[in-house]
Amino acid sequence: MKATNQNKELLEQTIVDLLGKEDQKSINLIYENYAETLYGVIYRIVKSEESAQEVLQDCFLKIWNKSSQYDPAKGRLFTWFVNIARNAAIDKVRSAPY
Repeated sequence: MKATNQNKELLEQTIVDLLGKEDQKSINLIYENYAETLYGVIYRIVKSEESAQEVLQDCFLKIWNKSSQYDPAKGRLFTWFVNIARNAAIDKVRSAPY
């Protein structure tokens, strides 16, 4: 069953609230609802399951550590997650030895 826009907004607001309280339940909600999609974004860039898993883990740390930098006026929470994932994956590819 697909989540409605209202459900997505409620989920995102719940995550933002939990992140603001530094409640670790936020990470569980992010993982349950977004990990698969974020992994797919990362994997398409790094093209390695092992590297994609590493980058995904790094993304969760970045989300946790930089949660205060999220600004809802600049876009949806999901978009912020995807940007973190994409940038981390690009950094991983750039740092790979040739």
